[in-house]
Amino acid sequence: MARRRIKAKRRSRPRGFRVLAGLEAAAYAGILSRGLMGTSVVGLFGGSDIRAPVAGYTGSMQYVNTDGAITLAELVQNPDLSLMAIVDNARANLVPMAMASIATGVSFRIAKQVLRRPLSSVQRNLINPILGKGLIRITA
Repeated sequence: MARRRIKAKRRSRPRGFRVLAGLEAAAYAGILSRGLMGTSVVGLFGGSDIRAPVAGYTGSMQYVNTDGAITLAELVQNPDLSLMAIVDNARANLVPMAMASIATGVSFRIAKQVLRRPLSSVQRNLINPILGKGLIRITA
């Protein structure tokens, strides 16, 4: 008798945007941007131009950044010095970023479990009747 071919499992498509997953991703992005770039996600994309070396300095050309923030414009205009500053920030902030990431993961996991029933009620009684089932999901 011929062998039966095993059917491939069907994978269901995610239904809509998950609000809690988006909030968790935004929290992780904030941790990384503060630790590596020294600014928030908004400051990273909307910050000012690259800072010039201090006036009157006659030594070698060096990246002088008084507030420690690195923006996307600085990365584009002067990538080598900006990347050196990012590496320095990464070395200095590795442990705090790791601790904040662990705390964020644990707190979101606990919050999802504690708020499961209230969020489900909001989803079922408010979001689904107004926006429909497939657009937004606030439950985990």
